[in-house]
Amino acid sequence: MLSLPPLFLFMKPELQVSYAALGAIVSAFAATTAVGQIPAGILVDRFGARYVLIGGIGIISICLVLSGLSEGYWPLFIYFLVAGIGNSVFHPADFSILSARLDKKIFGRAVSIHSFMGYLGWAGASLFILPLAKITNWHTALFIVGLVGLALTIVMVVQSHLLNDRKEEADIASENSTPKLNFRENISLMFSLPLVMMSLFYLLTAMATAGIMSFSIVANVAFYGVTTDFAGGMLTAHLIALSVGVLIGGWLADLTERHNFVAGIGIVCMALSILCLAYEQELVLVMIIGMLLSGLFYGISSPSRDLLTRKSAPEGSAGVAFGFTSTGMSIGNLVGPVLFGWMMDFNQPRLYFITLGLVVAISVIAVVFTRHRQLSFR
Repeated sequence: MLSLPPLFLFMKPELQVSYAALGAIVSAFAATTAVGQIPAGILVDRFGARYVLIGGIGIISICLVLSGLSEGYWPLFIYFLVAGIGNSVFHPADFSILSARLDKKIFGRAVSIHSFMGYLGWAGASLFILPLAKITNWHTALFIVGLVGLALTIVMVVQSHLLNDRKEEADIASENSTPKLNFRENISLMFSLPLVMMSLFYLLTAMATAGIMSFSIVANVAFYGVTTDFAGGMLTAHLIALSVGVLIGGWLADLTERHNFVAGIGIVCMALSILCLAYEQELVLVMIIGMLLSGLFYGISSPSRDLLTRKSAPEGSAGVAFGFTSTGMSIGNLVGPVLFGWMMDFNQPRLYFITLGLVVAISVIAVVFTRHRQLSFR
């Protein structure tokens, strides 16, 4: 998911395109992810999550291999457009599996561990991709990531029984107690106030996180005068802090029922940390503190955010609920790279940081006023 942005500095001179054009590749990936998430959620609820998840991993891995073999901008654009379809299955499938297999009392911590590993993967992207691209080139770096993904796909096929979100045979008789929602009920669920507000929250925070991951390296080099390697290291540190924060957030999510409050405080602190990055040019200590704290506080908010989504849907509808709210995330991932890439094309790193902070701050409105209740259609 984060294999491409660390390579922008290598790709721009070879492909002879703008940062906005490179951001558009990430946006294309996010666009097809957004389109695919609601259908993926319906497929998960109807037929089970494990093979939907495995299929998504396979699609994205093949596209990365082909991207490594590609020449020119447009083939790369098309491969990432298709890869977004594979990416669309992750949130609906992942959370359906977790909801089905885990005790509700530990769900917050379980989600935090799940997210922690994902964020470690994001942190490892810049840590792994940048040196690999320097040793070889950006084509080889993408190719190798694709091969790793194909190997993971094979492992998941072999161990697919661990990903089963369907009821065991002994429990099939009880399945009628939680019948599947029909088309009209799915639409009503998706456009209920809790899920609409959560979708908006995902959208705004995703805009900011996509902006950080896509262009914080470029912005920190321009604003603070640090080297590319140092800026890449700070993005890695931001994501590691995010990973630590999500473990703290998981503990808090299981400790309290006030998930709106925990998520809201985390997001306010994240916004303030990002705004600090625009404070003083070339003051590197501010960059270090701002990057670390913004990641930490976003991580703290994440498990409570996911529990708010889970509690907003009836049993057996986790796929649709997370598919819909994650569509908001994908729209944010689509808009963010183009918007912030445009700012960096005009060499406006201070505006970039200020806009990031304001987008995050506005998202607090959505999470604070999300109604904390579960819907029922039966």
